Amino acid sequence: MKKVFIITGLMALGVAAVYAADTVKYSGVFINKFYHCLPTNQSLTLTDGEGIEYTLTRSLHGWKNKQCIYRETVTKGEEKTSYNCGFYREQVNEIVSAMREDPNGESTAETTWSRFKNNPGVCIQPAAEEE
Repeated sequence: MKKVFIITGLMALGVAAVYAADTVKYSGVFINKFYHCLPTNQSLTLTDGEGIEYTLTRSLHGWKNKQCIYRETVTKGEEKTSYNCGFYREQVNEIVSAMREDPNGESTAETTWSRFKNNPGVCIQPAAEEE
């Protein structure tokens, strides 16, 4: 009987851990891949501050000309916003520090990402037909 209780408890913890991992915007795995700029693709369904669901699709394409190539698309209903970015090592380090400090993307990480996304020397928004 004790074994059943222990196994059931461990299973519940496992489910809770999987649920918690799904709600984190910047997982340890993503942060590590971003730090090393390892090619990867990820798609998350998240909820904004107003309770509206949106899809965040992001991909890393490795290093090119000393820059980590990153692409991101946010889809909310019919609205779609994309970014094509090239981060130098120092910028990657700054973003990684912010993501580690704020894995849910509620303040520090979002402020850091926004600063780079709004800098045309780092990120551009392609025209709709280029996406």
